[in-house]
Amino acid sequence: MIRTAAELDEVCARLRKEGVAALDTEFVWRVTYRPKLALVQLGAADGTSWVEDCQQGLSPKALGVLIEDPSTVKILHDAHQDLEHLHHYTGAKPVNVFDTQLAAAFAGLPAMMSLQKLVAEIVGITLPKTETVTDWSQRPLTDAQLAYALDDVRYLGEVRAALIERADRLGTRAWMEEDMRRYEDPSGYGESDVNEVWKRIKCKSVRLDGRGFAILRAVAAVRETWAREWNLPKNWLADDPSLCAMAAAGVADAARLRFTHRLKNRGQRDRLAGFFAAAVKEGLSVPEDELPLNPHPCYLPEVLAAADEALKFLRERAEEVHVDPAVVANRATVTAWVDNTEDGTNPLASGWRYEVVGREIASRFQV
Repeated sequence: MIRTAAELDEVCARLRKEGVAALDTEFVWRVTYRPKLALVQLGAADGTSWVEDCQQGLSPKALGVLIEDPSTVKILHDAHQDLEHLHHYTGAKPVNVFDTQLAAAFAGLPAMMSLQKLVAEIVGITLPKTETVTDWSQRPLTDAQLAYALDDVRYLGEVRAALIERADRLGTRAWMEEDMRRYEDPSGYGESDVNEVWKRIKCKSVRLDGRGFAILRAVAAVRETWAREWNLPKNWLADDPSLCAMAAAGVADAARLRFTHRLKNRGQRDRLAGFFAAAVKEGLSVPEDELPLNPHPCYLPEVLAAADEALKFLRERAEEVHVDPAVVANRATVTAWVDNTEDGTNPLASGWRYEVVGREIASRFQV
């Protein structure tokens, strides 16, 4: 257990010298907008592992330097969420990341394998699952909690070496390394634009037109803004169906707004109702020629039929090249590509995906 800044500095210096650092996090996420880190686990290539107690208030500077060190590979399993937590904890933007879950899909193994299954497959050890639901904020930590946390990084160095060897044998290592570079995109870290969060909301019970989407954009931005300001889970302020109902009704009257919330503070609720009313009014005032488009497009039947055939081809081709089809492209990506092969932002438009399947899908299945 790392409890002092000097101990953390020493461990990070060793890992940077060796050029390999396994990382993981444990966090508490109950009543805040963002998770609160409880532990950071660090591991060396030889299996030596440590746990930093984030509740000790240590400076994360040494950890941030480690994360940004281009000469040290950072090994994580299902890396994105942990890297987001580490970014907000340290301010560092990661480079030279190796995600063992992603790598498995290029090594003849299924995508989305759990760490327990991957360690069992590669190392032959079954990790206990006794602490999958536990209170990481409690102190002192139990021996079982510490053992569980340490196991999350103890075998990552060995797993990485085995996955690289398998990918080399299958001829997929270059593709695997290309995909790992996604973690170095700085846009993947930090706060998202509050005016873009509406695109992730699916209004299943109502059908919105452009005006409705303009209102949805405005009320979703309000929810995101004040969830951050008050440091509360955003669904405590209003759930997605409530935002969709506001967008469909288009009523800019705080007294008539209805939204499902978990706010105990009446003053917060009344202020929020006013903010939502102002947002509805803002959405109603957007000029017709500036109304947003549906972020979840509806495709013609012939496009959907062609996408089904393209997906069959993709799965067959992925099996031939020993890559799990789930990491090549999902149905939404394939459908969008069949519909518009001029879209350079589509993952199938560039890189190894274009060479392996994108070009042929464009030539055979484009509608």
